[in-house]
Amino acid sequence: MSDDNSKTDYGNIPWDSGRSVSSLETSEADLSDVRKDMIRFSLDHPIHDIRTYAGYKGGLIVEITASKLAVLDVLKSYAESIGMQTVIKEKHAIRIHELFCITPDTQIYELKEPM
Repeated sequence: MSDDNSKTDYGNIPWDSGRSVSSLETSEADLSDVRKDMIRFSLDHPIHDIRTYAGYKGGLIVEITASKLAVLDVLKSYAESIGMQTVIKEKHAIRIHELFCITPDTQIYELKEPM
């Protein structure tokens, strides 16, 4: 391979393979307290995976994967009690369920109300 691939432009983000991901602009904001609380609470339950990211409509999302729907029901109740919106997606073929806990990030832009 040539050195021409050492720097690539992914959309508007210039990527330099020598830079740390934490130095990218999207990594500058701290994780919100609501998402931290949800993650801490979730870690005390039998879950498979947990991750957090920004959604395409400006929502900040905590995605939790578990094999038991009853576990996600408990987590969903907690998420709603701390003000998060929730959605459960069931994947019967692979016997896992995903809980999406969503909080709007008004610093990015306001979410539009449904028509």
